[in-house]
Amino acid sequence: MARRPTAPRSATDPHEGQEIATGGAPPQVADAAVVMLHGRGSKARHVLTLVDEFLHRGVMYLAPQAAGSSWYPAPATSSIERNEPWLSSALSRVSAALDIAGDAGIPPGRVVLFGFSQGACLAAEFAVRNPRRYGGLVALSGSLLGPDLGSRTHDGDHDGHVSDDNLDGTPVFFGSGRDDSRVDPERVEASARVFAALGADTTSRLYEGLGHAINDDEIRVINSFIERLG
Repeated sequence: MARRPTAPRSATDPHEGQEIATGGAPPQVADAAVVMLHGRGSKARHVLTLVDEFLHRGVMYLAPQAAGSSWYPAPATSSIERNEPWLSSALSRVSAALDIAGDAGIPPGRVVLFGFSQGACLAAEFAVRNPRRYGGLVALSGSLLGPDLGSRTHDGDHDGHVSDDNLDGTPVFFGSGRDDSRVDPERVEASARVFAALGADTTSRLYEGLGHAINDDEIRVINSFIERLG
């Protein structure tokens, strides 16, 4: 499992130079990829332990590491401005992971974006701000960012500008515990509606008694998304 070296932290780009841990197929033989985004307080190497659940040939797994194990400092319900410059820096690390996949000849349409908790928010935010056909998006125990999800626009901005770009049928799954103390289920469902409006093939599920965790059904969903790329 290779890791890129960590560079000094920057005040304007806090996640700059943080490692992107890798697993699964090497770039020379990979024909699909999964970008895996960890939650607050976790590590890239920890989220990569889920790879054991996804036994698919030819799949490369890319897990960016957040500086200080946190992608952004304020709650998901805060204004976008409160989470800058950490959020923009975090989004650039997702782009960097997609660039690694691209260098291996894997286009976005064969890349699944996956995140848990804060990583789920980041994955969803990246897809909305960069609408195109992806191999899939799985956001577990997370939502889009910002205080008013009903105001989100096609390009992910908050200024009322609407883009003609959309997610072109990208399969999208939002899963969360109905009793999750960290994620409001109404925000999960509101996020799913934004993705549906952007042309994604969107499903959301709220599970009883799950809390802030991942269950077997969600693992099956991730596996099914990867299998579609086969």
